[in-house]
Amino acid sequence: MSGSGKVNESNSNGTQMDAPVQCSTYTFPEIRTQEIIRGHGRSASHGGGATLGANNSGNVVTRSALKSSRGHQRAFSQGQIPETGSMRPGHSRVGSKTDFILPPGHKESDAASGSASKTSAKGHSRQASRSESIYTLRRSTPPSMWRRLLCFVLRRAPRYEHEERFRIIVPNHTVPPKTPRKEHPNGSRPNNKIRTTKYTLLSFLPRNLLEQFHRVANLYFIFIVLLNWFPAINAFGKEVAMIPVLFVLGVTAVKDLFEDRRRYASDKRINNSTCRIYHSEADRYKKVLWKDVRVGDLIHLSNNEVVPADILLLRSSDPNGLCYLDTGHLDGETNLKQRQVARGFIEKQTVFEPSRFKSRVEVDPPTTKIYRFHGAMIHPSGERVPVGTNNLLLRECLLKNTDYVEGVVVYAGHETKAMLNNGGPRYKRSTLEKQMNQDVIWCVLTLVILCIIGAVGCKLWLNTYYHLGEPFVSDGMSNSTEAFLAFWTYVIILQILIPLSLYVTLEMCKIIQVYHIHNNVDLYDPLMNKRTQCRALNITEELGQIQYIFSDKTGTLTENRMIFRNCSIAGVDYDHPQLVDEAKGLNKLTSLSVVCNQRLLDDLALIGVKGDETLVQRQLQSARIQDFLLLLAVCNTVVCSHHPHVDLMNESGTIDQAFDGDSLDASSSNTQILNDRYARLTESRSVTPSPPLNSNVYNETRRHVPCLPPIVDTSPITEFNDSKNAKAKKISIPALPFIGRKNGALNLTDEQKLKLTPSPKDSKPIFEAESPDELALVDAAYNYDCRLVRRTPSTATIEVPGDNRLEFEILQILPFDSIRKCMSVIIKHPVSKRIILYCKGADSTILANMAPVEDDTEQKQIINKTQQHVNYYAKKGLRVLVMAKRVLSVQEYNDWLRKHEECELAHDNVERRLRDSYSNLETNLTVMGASAIEDRLQEGVPETLNSLISAGIVIWVLTGDKPETAINIAYSAKLFSPHMEILKIMARTKEAAENSIYCYLSEIERDQDSSDESTFSVAPINTQRRSSQVRALVVDGKTLTFILDKRSNLTKPFLKLSTYCSSVLCCRATPLQKAYIVKVVKEELKMRTLAIGDGANDVSMIQTADVGIGISGQEGMQAVMASDFALPRFKFLERFLLVHGHWSYHRLSNMVLYFFYKNAAFVFLLFWYQLFSGFSGAVMIDQMYLMLYNLLFTSLPPIAIGVYDKNAPEDLLRREPHLYRSSRLGKAYRWHSFWLTMCDAFYQSIAIFFIILCTYYDTTIDIFSFGTVCTTACMFVMLLHAAIEIRSWTIIHVATITFSIAVFYIYSITYNTLCHGCFGLPSTHGVIQNTANTLTYWLVIPICCVAALLPRIIIRTSLNIFNPNDVTRAIVAERRAARRGEGFLVTWSRSTSSSSIFRTSSNRNKNNALTVIG
Repeated sequence: MSGSGKVNESNSNGTQMDAPVQCSTYTFPEIRTQEIIRGHGRSASHGGGATLGANNSGNVVTRSALKSSRGHQRAFSQGQIPETGSMRPGHSRVGSKTDFILPPGHKESDAASGSASKTSAKGHSRQASRSESIYTLRRSTPPSMWRRLLCFVLRRAPRYEHEERFRIIVPNHTVPPKTPRKEHPNGSRPNNKIRTTKYTLLSFLPRNLLEQFHRVANLYFIFIVLLNWFPAINAFGKEVAMIPVLFVLGVTAVKDLFEDRRRYASDKRINNSTCRIYHSEADRYKKVLWKDVRVGDLIHLSNNEVVPADILLLRSSDPNGLCYLDTGHLDGETNLKQRQVARGFIEKQTVFEPSRFKSRVEVDPPTTKIYRFHGAMIHPSGERVPVGTNNLLLRECLLKNTDYVEGVVVYAGHETKAMLNNGGPRYKRSTLEKQMNQDVIWCVLTLVILCIIGAVGCKLWLNTYYHLGEPFVSDGMSNSTEAFLAFWTYVIILQILIPLSLYVTLEMCKIIQVYHIHNNVDLYDPLMNKRTQCRALNITEELGQIQYIFSDKTGTLTENRMIFRNCSIAGVDYDHPQLVDEAKGLNKLTSLSVVCNQRLLDDLALIGVKGDETLVQRQLQSARIQDFLLLLAVCNTVVCSHHPHVDLMNESGTIDQAFDGDSLDASSSNTQILNDRYARLTESRSVTPSPPLNSNVYNETRRHVPCLPPIVDTSPITEFNDSKNAKAKKISIPALPFIGRKNGALNLTDEQKLKLTPSPKDSKPIFEAESPDELALVDAAYNYDCRLVRRTPSTATIEVPGDNRLEFEILQILPFDSIRKCMSVIIKHPVSKRIILYCKGADSTILANMAPVEDDTEQKQIINKTQQHVNYYAKKGLRVLVMAKRVLSVQEYNDWLRKHEECELAHDNVERRLRDSYSNLETNLTVMGASAIEDRLQEGVPETLNSLISAGIVIWVLTGDKPETAINIAYSAKLFSPHMEILKIMARTKEAAENSIYCYLSEIERDQDSSDESTFSVAPINTQRRSSQVRALVVDGKTLTFILDKRSNLTKPFLKLSTYCSSVLCCRATPLQKAYIVKVVKEELKMRTLAIGDGANDVSMIQTADVGIGISGQEGMQAVMASDFALPRFKFLERFLLVHGHWSYHRLSNMVLYFFYKNAAFVFLLFWYQLFSGFSGAVMIDQMYLMLYNLLFTSLPPIAIGVYDKNAPEDLLRREPHLYRSSRLGKAYRWHSFWLTMCDAFYQSIAIFFIILCTYYDTTIDIFSFGTVCTTACMFVMLLHAAIEIRSWTIIHVATITFSIAVFYIYSITYNTLCHGCFGLPSTHGVIQNTANTLTYWLVIPICCVAALLPRIIIRTSLNIFNPNDVTRAIVAERRAARRGEGFLVTWSRSTSSSSIFRTSSNRNKNNALTVIG
């Protein structure tokens, strides 16, 4: 993209490097025993990073383009990048949003950033994927035999000891075809076959069991099973004791197998896709499957074809060697990225033949850093040509706006960047699960206590009756030995106290909850055709406990739909209030073009000129407007496309010579070559326009990651000529599904609608840009007849009024970066031959680099007026860019270019050197004006934020915008309200920040003391909600730098101040600052956090929070791929948290407590029997009932409670957001809830056992009949207990309870009738029949139920009457209003201290209140 030659100086022999070339080949440095260097190299994305290698002082005169120190290499995952160390020149990607860093707070040792003089035995490479930090260890020494055998069984490639420094790729067609793989230069590289499955046919059983045994509960029950095989301890039948464990392990294994089967089907579909690979034997391209592609293959791709592997670009149909990629599958960014053929191949485009390509390619090892790639192409002559990210096509990208490309595969299969970054669902532990695990430990302690009591009781009983022999005492065993064995016997018979099946039930409940959330129609967006995604399967209940929300602004709260609203040119403001379709009365979503400002048109055309003086002024203003519009049209990276893209080669690699050339536009014939069979690739009978990114076909390909459609022969194609010329089958490119359909535009994003909207003039090109801001600016210039019609790396063609076309030579592009905050382009004017630098960027950057002017000059007035307009635009919430220019002399430009080329060739601090080089040129600027672009709020954002704040959730908005813009958006979004006190901290020194924080704190505490309010607590959300409602905090990025610095000791005072505010707005925040803010709030305040964003710059924040939510918006899917949940729109967050989160938490809390209760009650029943059996370890309940109690008889009601129970209706939860408080504070499952549940189980077991004991006292009932009555009564009590806990009865709840009772009696009758001594167990033939035939049986069960449940019913009723919770109070009020039949509902809100009157039949929206009394 950048120019390489000096102006007015010919360089026909190529650019000569100022520094002499040291060597043309790579040589290893001499290694000395006492100086083994294992330095630490830190690498960052985007071609940036540092290489802190050893400073070899030997006679090593060469250095590979890829060479880096051995040892640590850290791939950063999102945010700012360290600026130390060296880096290689990377790609020229402008304004990329995808930087990768490790999560903030990652602990580093000094060695990781220290000198290379430190040694280590083994180095390793650290990498972070886009979804989580993944640390991988690569080895280069041969692995051991057993490890290779294990890798063969698991179908995993063996890893190596040390990271290789670089790789040499040899073109496969230069190697004899039948060369054995071990002898092939590329034989050690993996093929392109991918496998995302966890298991194979051989490894499934051992590996799945190994994973399940990581759970302590599973290991415990395996221990119980093994313990039961000891004859002296044997309490149950050996086979029967295995039933629960086998059932739990089997259910989990089936679930894992089903999930892995889906991954296998996806892998098979991808691996069987086809592409075209060059075969040297046939001397042409042939169709092969993706899985058969190898490193070193030459590959041919056509427009709209998916890239099957990471490919180094060698040839393009574009005469300038360019091609364009849609990386939506990879990083989620829907804007096109430009790639260029390797240096030296642009001139060879017309004569390139695959068979003549003999060069080797030297590349760095595979990394997760998507936008970092360094290498060199080594020609047979020894010449080395550097290659970088700008020359690499990544797997899963779509080729766009290009007829065809050819390249060589450098990474394949699991070594491609797409696969290295392919993270699956995340598994986090929720707060409820952590609390549950603590209570499981208490269950273990309770079990140990019961076992000790049983063992002690056994010894005391034996000591009392010492004269007894067998069978009471084993011959030859002491009482102490009997007591010891009794302890382990009790461990076996009381094992149900440890809820093994609770984990399986909990997991099943969460999966079903996820299914219902995913298929909820209310969380589906028909415009974008997207629904809610649950990527983390085990933290649904965490949605109901959110206390802090951290949100991005652009694209999350706003639409990221850029509209050109205002511009200030030479101090004159021109507004654009209407869109083109709004003026015509059409749907405003169909276009982004604005109606031209008539005053600007008049000034541009010199209309209304009166007098010579006015004429001069108007001419000057007209010239300034023309210059401003020229800047809008040129200073960007917008891609222009005029015609469909064509390729004659069919999917089998055959080129059809029959072709009607008249059917194509003349511009498609861009090369004229004789005697070159590949010249025909520039023309085709198959014409394929690029479909929009969000078309139905595009969505279809995004259904799985990766999911690439195979190329089939039967797909439809578009042809210009008749079918008689169709001899060969064309490559199948999906047709545009929306053409000819009335509703087809519903699936398009707004930027794509702009690209596809017909212009009044038929010649309007299709604009593609990396930023929606640039699209808005270019379209605005186009509307004023300053039209960008063609762009190449070295030229930009602008059409001006009068059908004049000016071709500007692009000398250099200075790309945007977040530190400079501006972007520039250097052009050579075709008429004046002047060299001009056009610059656009943030006002803080441009206005600080202005050329000095006198106070009373016109330019000073323009600057002042522009500054006023910028402030006015920012207050309106518009995105502001300031435009400037600088005229350079030839000498100035050549001097700068010479220094800039030296920076490009430097070996260290390349990124910083280049940035400083850009900044040196972007000085002494002349301000031309400013632009203001509107990014509208999304639908429902104010209502959603209002509801979330009313629910007691503290909202933090973290944005990179100016404070004025962000504050205005905050007011529009109802984040701030007029009655709020806005606290602003915008300091430029640490002392100023400290003074501001302590000043605000002292003022707030003084106000509280004067009003006798409570003092500050760690979590004032609960105690000081009233005071925090009236304050909001605004802080900028510079101040955050001081606050987040641990040395400043300002973090805790700042967090203390923030707890007095209901909303916090952080402006000019970097991605790293966003993530660190989330981290300190989560760790210092001990709050449960949720982060939501839509862009790649939000990934670190999303990954750091307890719950991460991605918005599938205009900035792509990067945030979605790194998130736990994905929402189509921000407005769905209200229903997602206040309804589904509230339900999930209460459902699972009640289910877990119910599980503890029913297990404990059953165990206590067994324990009470020991008091009457001499602590012998005998049980009165049949062993089959003991094993099936959890698995069959009482398994379904907990699932019904955990999935379908609702403690409040949906409309009430949305209408009364403060009801979220009960789940947010975790009131349903507190630390004491477990002990209350255990006490209830303790009492109920006593009631059941002793009522039955008294009923059958002094009768001839046998042990198993007594146990059957106890089992039946216990089961009825527990099912009725579940009925008490159920808040909303459905047919599912009734069915589960009915099924449990039915299956108990069916099993009991069948078992007692047919089973005689089954599994070696004592016979219980006819027990249930004989017992149930007595009247006593049917009378004692209801008595037990009433006695056991009466205290719970009394306590529950008393609480609901005398001390109801918020949810109960709201439900009662609603029912009373409904019974009165008034059609109104009166509610009282604690959070707002106001009562509201609602119509019960109105929309579920708080704005429907008829009256609000405060």
